[in-house]
Amino acid sequence: ADLRGFWEEVRGKLDYRKVIGLAALNLVSPLLYRNFLKLQDVPDDFMEELRGRYLQTLRGNTLHTRETLRVTGLLEKGGVEAVPLKGSLASEMVFGDPGLYPTWDIDLLIRPGDLKKSEEILLDAGYRKDAAVSERDLLSEHYHLIFQSDAYIVEAHWNLVKRYFTVPAEFWWEEKIRTECCGAEVWQLSHERYLMYLIFHLFLHGYRPLKFFVLISELINAHHGEIDWRKLLGYAEEYKMERLVLFTLDLLRELLGTKIPASPGRKKISGHEFFKGLVLSGLFRETVRVHLRMFVYTFLLDSPLDAMRVVMKRVFPDAGELRLRFGLPENSKRVYLYYLLNPFLLLLRRR
Repeated sequence: ADLRGFWEEVRGKLDYRKVIGLAALNLVSPLLYRNFLKLQDVPDDFMEELRGRYLQTLRGNTLHTRETLRVTGLLEKGGVEAVPLKGSLASEMVFGDPGLYPTWDIDLLIRPGDLKKSEEILLDAGYRKDAAVSERDLLSEHYHLIFQSDAYIVEAHWNLVKRYFTVPAEFWWEEKIRTECCGAEVWQLSHERYLMYLIFHLFLHGYRPLKFFVLISELINAHHGEIDWRKLLGYAEEYKMERLVLFTLDLLRELLGTKIPASPGRKKISGHEFFKGLVLSGLFRETVRVHLRMFVYTFLLDSPLDAMRVVMKRVFPDAGELRLRFGLPENSKRVYLYYLLNPFLLLLRRR
């Protein structure tokens, strides 16, 4: 009813090309299509373009799901448990429609001790590693290894946070859930851990695009009666993610009406309106210097000292991080030049 009322107010004032552009920028065109189906007197050419994007996502996700289940099945057959993250399976399980959540990479959580075995299985399955990227740098500086086929990229994560927070790898595996999707059984994170990961993922991407917000919101709406909010906030406090989690939950409640219970007597975090304004301004621009915004978002960490430590590591990173950031080979001496130039390059980068 609210959607229809709003539509009656604005339909004569909309710039439909701008709506399509903003939807594409935020990767929510399929979701927009489904919502516009509920309305009357929508221009045919506008609906046809949105329908094309929905069908494109549906086709891509159908193939993506097939490959995800093939890969997880091969890993499990080889004795490796793998948890699919986000992606086409989330579109099916969270939204109930494989065409609503555009996805590309196949993100999997793998135990650190199973990385070598996973690599052997993926190579046998037709994937390959990028020889130009140092595996040692990836292991020390990042939290995933990358495997490519002609059609897909698999990111094998051994942890689900990096740089800003420290969470032991085994934490993510506790209370995991076995569930059915598309005729196969798959592992899923517990609701509380999945939310922590998705909130961190949203933060890591500079609170954009909008599709990441919608995934978290719909996961909560689908399972709000099963989520142990005290447990979630307890984990957030333990791993110094409390400000980040509280801010994101408040934002979801305000912007999307997500079914999140308000905590009695709890005030919003300091700086809430400032951070909220920064988030909203970033959602509707093509070029927003996300890396500079991340300097500001870093102060969503619980400790200002931790925030400053992270900022200094971004300005003066380890050699491995520089090699990954600028695509340098492992033995390149140019890393020293980039170390000196990095503060200036951060300021000058457009993206």
